[in-house]
Amino acid sequence: MSTEHPEEGRVVRFPTGGVSGEVDIGQLFDAHAAYLVRVCIRLTGSRAAAEDIVQEVFVTAHRRRGDLIPDSNLRTWLYRVAVNLVRHHHRSSGRFNRFVDRYKVDPREAPAGPDVDVERVERAHLVRDCVAELSEKQREVFVLYELEGISGQEISEVLGIKLNTVWSRLRLARKAFRVEWQRRHGEGDHP
Repeated sequence: MSTEHPEEGRVVRFPTGGVSGEVDIGQLFDAHAAYLVRVCIRLTGSRAAAEDIVQEVFVTAHRRRGDLIPDSNLRTWLYRVAVNLVRHHHRSSGRFNRFVDRYKVDPREAPAGPDVDVERVERAHLVRDCVAELSEKQREVFVLYELEGISGQEISEVLGIKLNTVWSRLRLARKAFRVEWQRRHGEGDHP
């Protein structure tokens, strides 16, 4: 079983475990967890929620390891599970409307020292705030395509939508992002 490593673009082989045909969930976790956490943070605005969601993704993978098809695109399957869990999180939490308030930078994560590029940090915060204003469906496509560099075809598979719907949502998300950016930052200058 193999899948492309999301950050290095290389193929990782997953040996079968003791039971014939099972995926080594530990290796699957090592290959994809950090990337999934980053995507989920961008979709939820919360590191704690993202970590919980990713943990549930791998619990699901472990439970369904016998159902995973050898040589299938495991990354797509993992992202689909993650996106569905993020959607569930938004529906069940009731806190989605407070997304922007929850998306504050943890002072422990903020860079410190004289070498800090303050403008770059402020711009990153502005981008996060603008992304937070997109609708959920637009934000999913925007984050996966623009910020994570996932192809339109793969986004289509992950979200279970038609490719034309991906491009339509992306077009609307870009327009909404641009409007929000100009509202917050002023005319003309885009990230």
